[in-house]
Amino acid sequence: MIRDPHTVWNGRYPYEALEPAGIGPASTQDEVEDASFTLMTKRLMNPVTQTAWDELRELPKRLLADALLYDVDTEAEIERAGAWVRRERESQAQVDTDRYWSMPPELPAALAADLPELEVGPPPEVELPAEADQFPSQAFIDKLIRFDR
Repeated sequence: MIRDPHTVWNGRYPYEALEPAGIGPASTQDEVEDASFTLMTKRLMNPVTQTAWDELRELPKRLLADALLYDVDTEAEIERAGAWVRRERESQAQVDTDRYWSMPPELPAALAADLPELEVGPPPEVELPAEADQFPSQAFIDKLIRFDR
């Protein structure tokens, strides 16, 4: 079974947290009840696994956790996806891509003729104030640093 990846769960999803203890959707309620012993013997009991164990021991919360799972036949889904990929590859092989990528030779010249002329020259001279040579200026430093008198 696969969990819906878009589903939000408050905290870690219980089956993911209890997976090291062998607890999953197919586990019986008795196995869930006894999972604390397995968690303690494997030194896996912590606040996260404790919360997950508490959630699965309550039947309404376990049913909610189970409702978020999809029963998927993985092998059949892989075969179905593979068939879809093969069909897509075959259909793409039949597409004439040259007509999408080819450009008439006169098109770039026609596009360039529509553009206005652009004159490029040297950048204008910039005149900096004399105090720009001395940075930071003494006046600036005096404003930043104030001494107690």
